[in-house]
Amino acid sequence: MKYPYVQYMYSYPHKKAYQTLSETDLKRYIHRLSGRENSLYIHIPFCQYKCGYCNLFSLAGKNERQMEAYVEAMERHAGQLSEILPHDATFSDLTLGGGTPLILPERLLRRVFSAAERCFGITAGKQPIAVETSPNQTTEEKLCILKEKGVSRISIGVQSFQERELLSLHRFHTAEAAKKALDLICRMKFECVNMDFIYGIPGQTLESLEDSLQQGLEFEPVELFVYPLYVKPGTYLFQMGVECGKSAFEMYRFVCGFLEAKGYRAYSMRRFVKQNKEGEDAGLPESLCGFGNTLSVGCGGRSYIGNLHFCAPYAVEQRQCHAILQDYIKQEEYLQVTHGFWLSKEEEKRRYVIRHILFGRGVCRKDYRAHFGSEAEDDFPLLSDWAGAGYAVKGEEFFSLTRQGLALSDFLGPQLISDEVRARMELSCGKNGAACPESGK
Repeated sequence: MKYPYVQYMYSYPHKKAYQTLSETDLKRYIHRLSGRENSLYIHIPFCQYKCGYCNLFSLAGKNERQMEAYVEAMERHAGQLSEILPHDATFSDLTLGGGTPLILPERLLRRVFSAAERCFGITAGKQPIAVETSPNQTTEEKLCILKEKGVSRISIGVQSFQERELLSLHRFHTAEAAKKALDLICRMKFECVNMDFIYGIPGQTLESLEDSLQQGLEFEPVELFVYPLYVKPGTYLFQMGVECGKSAFEMYRFVCGFLEAKGYRAYSMRRFVKQNKEGEDAGLPESLCGFGNTLSVGCGGRSYIGNLHFCAPYAVEQRQCHAILQDYIKQEEYLQVTHGFWLSKEEEKRRYVIRHILFGRGVCRKDYRAHFGSEAEDDFPLLSDWAGAGYAVKGEEFFSLTRQGLALSDFLGPQLISDEVRARMELSCGKNGAACPESGK
């Protein structure tokens, strides 16, 4: 098989499929949060520098004054949302992502948590709270704030403990800085610690990959997310003509065997969770998703309210990101949805299948039938094709990927993208003057 990685299917449809929406007042749809536990996401787009592979909405090198202006805008945004929330809408969890949330000065970090509590009822010890960080931004003072605010999961982007590989990725923390940050995190005793690693780095070998993983395991993380390197348009590595390592698939198989031997179980192509002595997860459970609502605050986060998905326009290039950020900061009213995607019933089915078949036990056949009144394999004959090829298995309760299928998640998942969504994504890439890697072209 040719290089088997096409796209990381972390959400569907992709932001590149979103388009301009008109006459979409959030007040008309916010009732969909009523009587349900919803997720809250807060996006902090600032980073010390832009990683070479990063195609997320983030900005490098911004000063404290601009960060404060952004936090003030988020407070306005959160306040306006809180005023229209149904009285019985609750939030079951909070994630602070980015960017690098811990790049915020301590006083601004506290203001973000205060807004989450004041506007959405997020309280220390009441809901799971997850925060992303990076080695250079992980300080004892900021970790103390996270503990005080009840953060239960902290995820740190290590990527590698090899200095040469970090430079290849255009990351500017050192292995020593990562170890220092991990020492601090471990001393704070967060309930769940996750580390991110990358394989397929130019010049990386199985030996260097094993050494990085082994050094990471010395800190006894509950979870590891291990990603293949993607080089996408708009990133520094793409501009430099860097190509992914051709042995990445072999490296993935090595990762699976190595971590399994160390007591970690794969719940997706990327997520590995430490098992306790009874063979059960020691970490936070992975919830089923597909119909859950997510409300996002900030510029760069996505909101999912039923079949209405929306966010700020998608951008990677720094000049475009800066313009979008400035528009957000200047904005006075945040309740008009201007950029998003309305999911048809067929697209809801696709989202449900994609969000389940690639994770955990797979698609619950009874659950799918209850929601849609049909069988997943009838709606998507491709699933039966996968079963025939040995990539999936149809059980009495679940339609699941086999180990071979799980290994090829980034090859199989994109096959479920609809023609309409694919066309929108390619159109978006064409407007940016770049090829669209997700289309396989």
